Amino acid sequence: MTNQRDNVRYTLIAFILLAIVSLIILKTVSSHTKDIIAENKLLVTRKIFDDIIPAEYTNDIFNDTIVVLDPAYLGSNQTVTIYRIRNNEIPVGVLIHPVIAKGYKSDIELGISISTQGIITGVRIINENETEGLGNQINQKKTNWIMMFTGKSYENLPRDQWLVKSDNGYFNQVSGATITSRSVINRVRNTLDFHNISEDILYKQ
Repeated sequence: MTNQRDNVRYTLIAFILLAIVSLIILKTVSSHTKDIIAENKLLVTRKIFDDIIPAEYTNDIFNDTIVVLDPAYLGSNQTVTIYRIRNNEIPVGVLIHPVIAKGYKSDIELGISISTQGIITGVRIINENETEGLGNQINQKKTNWIMMFTGKSYENLPRDQWLVKSDNGYFNQVSGATITSRSVINRVRNTLDFHNISEDILYKQ
C-alpha cells in the first residue's frame, strides 16, 4: 500500500514538474515570438518612413527625436514621436508618428512627413483595420488614394478646402467610405496645423 501511495505521489510530482517546465518554455517562446513580431513591424515601419522623408538627410533621425502629447491635433492620447530630419545640421523637415485618425471601425495609425516649408511630403497608413473593400482602400497597399496629400500645403490649397468633395472640399473620398476618408483628411490637416504652430519646438537643436 505504501509503495502504491509513493508511486502516485511521484507521478503527481512528475506531472507538476512537467507542467512547470512546459509553462516556462511556452512563456519563453511567446516572448521571443513577440520580440520578432515587434522587430519585423519596426523594419516595415522604417521602410515606409523612407518613402516619405522630405529630402536627403545626414542625421540619424531615429536618434534625433522629441516626444509630444497633443491629442487635439495629433489624435493620440499617448505620446507621439517627432523624427527630425536634417541635412548637414540644417533642418529640412519632420516625420510625425503615430498620428491617429478615428476610422469607421477602429483607429487608423498614420505616419506624416512635412518639410520646413509646411509642405506635406508624404502620408502613409502604418496600421488600420477598416472594412475590406471599403474603408481599407485608403491604404497604400490597396490604392493610391493616400498619395494625394503629397505636395499639398496651405500655399497651394487653402485650409478651408481640406475636406472631401461631398463637403465642398478638394479631396476625393473613397467610395463607400466617406467617414474614413473624412477622418484621415481632417487628421492630416490638423497635423499640418500642429507643424505650422510648433516650428520653434520641432526644429530647435
